[in-house]
Amino acid sequence: MDGRRFLTVMAVLDQGSQVMLGKLQEEIIKNVGAGTQTMGIPFHLTLGSYPTEAQDEVVDKIKQVAFEQSRFEIELTGYNTFGDRVLFAEPTRPDRLIKLRKCFECDYANEFEWVPHATVFCGEREEVIKARALLPEISRPIKAEIVGIELGEFFPPRKIIRVDFNK
Repeated sequence: MDGRRFLTVMAVLDQGSQVMLGKLQEEIIKNVGAGTQTMGIPFHLTLGSYPTEAQDEVVDKIKQVAFEQSRFEIELTGYNTFGDRVLFAEPTRPDRLIKLRKCFECDYANEFEWVPHATVFCGEREEVIKARALLPEISRPIKAEIVGIELGEFFPPRKIIRVDFNK
């Protein structure tokens, strides 16, 4: 990996989900602290990561895939954590999400198995425990939509392109 720099392909959630998850994140930050999550990017499900040298190829692929896609529904069914350091909203895995993931199945920046998730908060173990306690229980799945694909470079974060689905 080129230092800590890499590209990330993200399936972007709809505006209603952005607002809902943003309010949850604001409540956590107000009561727990700022955390270490990357701010200023849309809530999303990571589809894959690539070396920075692959930018032109990945941009072309995003444009092609987005042109062939339409918005599709997922459901947020609960909250979970990665190693008590990352708190996330957990979505269902409909066939269309799995198919979209297969288009961008490179995991350059991460050696872990792909787990779809929308990060809400990152921090120390104690902070994540406090943050999770603030989240409302999801008794019924929350409907959300995947509305497009965004490519960003990390770290520091930089938006490269966003392509919304046609429908």
